[in-house]
Amino acid sequence: MSDTLWYESRLYFDSDQAGEDLGFLHPDDLYKQHQWVWRCFVDSELTQADFMFRVDMALPVPTVFIRSKRQLKKAIKSWKIVTQTQPEQLKEEGLVQFSLRANPTVDITPKGEKTRRHDVLMHAKKQAQKANSDVNEAVDIAAKAWLDKKLQKGGLELLTQCIEFSNYKQHKVVKKDGARPIQLSSLDYFGVAKITDVQKLEQALFNGIGRSKAFGCGLMLIKPL
Repeated sequence: MSDTLWYESRLYFDSDQAGEDLGFLHPDDLYKQHQWVWRCFVDSELTQADFMFRVDMALPVPTVFIRSKRQLKKAIKSWKIVTQTQPEQLKEEGLVQFSLRANPTVDITPKGEKTRRHDVLMHAKKQAQKANSDVNEAVDIAAKAWLDKKLQKGGLELLTQCIEFSNYKQHKVVKKDGARPIQLSSLDYFGVAKITDVQKLEQALFNGIGRSKAFGCGLMLIKPL
């Protein structure tokens, strides 16, 4: 994505407008979400690297968050569009409230074997079960550690006393009949962090955090406090 300009859009479902129902944005069908967001753009040469998104149907008004290099269509049936083109003014040492839907993964290479990608939470659970230790504690520690590492690379210092995570889900994404499904998990993080490097933070906002950006993960939203 551009390092000089991006579009930050929020699409609010408008029940007063006649149009599509919300079935195509079912929270468990990430591929349909991906296809729908793609159709929100005019440009036929759009690439996946041009945008990230998150669908949140649990808010009082169903909302789609999109950060993109290109502009959306001027009108999208059944949705009210609010777009801004300039990011928030960020200052080092400033505090920000953040929210992130992420796919936390870790690559592990057992001795003599190929590297395999694991779901961070499930990996921590299995390791705790093997060690006969507290599973919930192990999962919590792993989830926080993954985020802490990502935020440090993204110019943020996590305030560990101000973090929540919830809504863990496992997904199977099927692009077409007969194709092997893509398996991934998602977890919603909310918290407060201190800015340690504005440039790194801007890059993290541009590029997203973690994997599965095509399926609604990786878009971090921030609000200066």
